[in-house]
Amino acid sequence: MDDQAAGLARDIEVVNRALETSRIFLAALARADDARELRQPTNFPLLTLIEQAEKVAARVTKYLREVSRP
Repeated sequence: MDDQAAGLARDIEVVNRALETSRIFLAALARADDARELRQPTNFPLLTLIEQAEKVAARVTKYLREVSRP
């Protein structure tokens, strides 16, 4: 179980990095779109979803790291 949990923790860290990169790019796109339209920053639902997924993935990673420790 410990080896499996450690492997899953490494896998979810890859997901974490992908989500972080996606969040950064989406934030930049949202800002550029707002600037192009000359409007105040607006809510970008996909960015919110990515941020929530990042938080969940971080909690899962923390749990899996704790479970994999002897």
